Amino acid sequence: MTTRRIFTHEQCLIEFARELKKEARDNFRAWSHMNAVEAESRRRAYNVVFHLLKRKAEQHGIPLADLGLVDFELPQESL
Repeated sequence: MTTRRIFTHEQCLIEFARELKKEARDNFRAWSHMNAVEAESRRRAYNVVFHLLKRKAEQHGIPLADLGLVDFELPQESL
């Protein structure tokens, strides 16, 4: 596997946000097959991480639009 060089912290944060959103969406598919309490627990954990990411981006002047997080919400269905 090749690794491309990320030249700025902002670029790193953008890549992290993109991967985190993908991971959350992929995990959501499995949530519908889980115990409801476990699924809710995972959703809450992801919410905390997204909240921290959004807060830190705003504190450092990184637009949420650049991270694709302006309107991003975790799915609620099937929980």
